[in-house]
Amino acid sequence: MTGWITVIGSVNQDVVCEVARLPGPGETVLAIGARTNPGGKGANQAVAAAKAGGSVQFVGRIGGDSAAAPLLSSMAEAGVKTVGLREVPGERTGRAYVTVAAGENQIVVDPGANFAWESDAELAVLAEAELLGSADVVVAQLEIPLTVVTWAAGLARRFVLNAAPAAALGDALLRRCDPLVVNEYELATVSGAPTETREQAGRAARSLCLRGAVSVVVTLGAAGSILARRTAESIEVTYQPAPQVNSVDSTGAGDAYVGALSTALADGAELGAAVAYATAAASLSVQSPGTHTSYPTREQVVAALAALPPADSSLATTRGEAPCVPVD
Repeated sequence: MTGWITVIGSVNQDVVCEVARLPGPGETVLAIGARTNPGGKGANQAVAAAKAGGSVQFVGRIGGDSAAAPLLSSMAEAGVKTVGLREVPGERTGRAYVTVAAGENQIVVDPGANFAWESDAELAVLAEAELLGSADVVVAQLEIPLTVVTWAAGLARRFVLNAAPAAALGDALLRRCDPLVVNEYELATVSGAPTETREQAGRAARSLCLRGAVSVVVTLGAAGSILARRTAESIEVTYQPAPQVNSVDSTGAGDAYVGALSTALADGAELGAAVAYATAAASLSVQSPGTHTSYPTREQVVAALAALPPADSSLATTRGEAPCVPVD
């Protein structure tokens, strides 16, 4: 039985338009098809974690409109416990507007109830604090207020932060991250360093460890991911390739990755093995359209691990760059 995962984050209704190609600035294109999906990075990661074998409870805010019911139903069907998901009277449920072309996507989020949280003083006495403090792994993203993310980090035994959408992070929050999960764009925003090549991404991830992050995982899409982690004497950087698959829809694939990663960590896996498990899960999710319906089961992920290329440590272990920063 896996340990408990508490995901704190967003719940959205996704409005998805499929197009032949993504529009440029000022350009209008016609959709080939359109659909609505359950979404929100928080809900996606919770469902992905549960389907990948995790025991998951969710903390968040949702509107009292007609969009809420199918979103709650989708989470419940996946086995996510939503005792910490509160309806906010008078607020609309969050929405994401997604354009998809040839497996790539563009997303605009209207947060709605996801930003309708209590004041700092009220957060301190919320019942949801017990769900966060008792979990083996707490997972958060940045589609909810940063003050709420910081509150959750302070309660967590092990804190996984997916810094999406991209935002600057203070060192105190970085020191709670084990790991911080970012893509190349988010990595550039958080680190302030170039990330165009794999080597640059490895150096940028290492710089965040020097600032205090216990570990950093950089997702590179079809190219795989990079793991940087600090020990008492070194910062180790490893590259995990991804299997080559036919990508149909990458929407929510990063959330599939974070959810599966968190399940593996709650199961007691070491971080390198968790990264491999997450890579296999994400490679399966992009082969089907949608979000929740595309996320694989534990059995499917375990089977996909057999096709995963081995990790590569050629990005090197760097010693003596700077003293490691203790975790609060």
